[in-house]
Amino acid sequence: MDILKPKRLAPGDTIAVVSPASPSITTIQQERGVEALERLGYRVVTAEHANDKHLLFAGKEKVRAKDINATFRDKSVRAIICTRGGCGTSQILPYIDFSLIAKNPKIFIGYSDITALQAAIFNATGLITFYGPMVASDFGKGLTHYKISNFFNILTETERVIELKNPRNKKIITLCPGSASGQLAGGCLSVVAAGLGTEYEIDAKGKILFFEDIDEKPHRIDRYLTHLIQAGKLQQATGIIFGAFAKCEYLSRDNYFKFGVTLLDMIKERIEPLGIPSIYGLQFGHVTNKLTIPFGGLATLDATNCRVFVEPCVV
Repeated sequence: MDILKPKRLAPGDTIAVVSPASPSITTIQQERGVEALERLGYRVVTAEHANDKHLLFAGKEKVRAKDINATFRDKSVRAIICTRGGCGTSQILPYIDFSLIAKNPKIFIGYSDITALQAAIFNATGLITFYGPMVASDFGKGLTHYKISNFFNILTETERVIELKNPRNKKIITLCPGSASGQLAGGCLSVVAAGLGTEYEIDAKGKILFFEDIDEKPHRIDRYLTHLIQAGKLQQATGIIFGAFAKCEYLSRDNYFKFGVTLLDMIKERIEPLGIPSIYGLQFGHVTNKLTIPFGGLATLDATNCRVFVEPCVV
């Protein structure tokens, strides 16, 4: 499938805010996020049902999908940013108009539970989306120079190769040395694993996979990786990038704490035997200082020297 690149983000563009998963618990952080984007020089519109509430979700699945379809259809909208992750994104996939998205490619940004929609969009259209900051979860909580500079580099650069670099105090570890190239695919590990066996499951063949997660203990991370291996997915990859797994270590009150096993121990146990160039510790996803990862973008991984480069992902 050919790569489909959206148009670059430009000053004054209209950004639409959508909620494919859960709503904001309160609208305060969402409002602050909108104000932050407006201060940066963008016009912001909020989708009709972005603040709906049904159980744990931002409205029923058809309503959430309707907002996604409407914002891709709207010619005045140049970029779409999710309010937050949460849960329920996979429910809307049968109601997404992927042919509409293919005909109206534009910047789409989210992470965490939004992984399910990003994988489905890429599989169906080849459109590059962006695993990056969201309105309430990030823009509404304050922006760091590190986060915002990488965000805009990825969304505006049309010619120069960009290196994804950690903050100076965050170390990256080589799991398996070597180099790899390919399109980036992945996201929240538990969501990727949950999609296996569906028509929306991740396409890992020839890809550089990237994974991160939050609030998942080491034995659960091991379960997801084992599932991906037994499904034949990890073996199809050319490289693997593990992010910073937030709140995923055992605490003293946990039953497995006394074993003295870390998350890194469990990841090494599954990944080292594969012999695929792999690194651990790139800062993206559920961390404050996050990189924006282009889902579907062409990348090169130098696992030996812990370096990642991405080709321009916008036109």
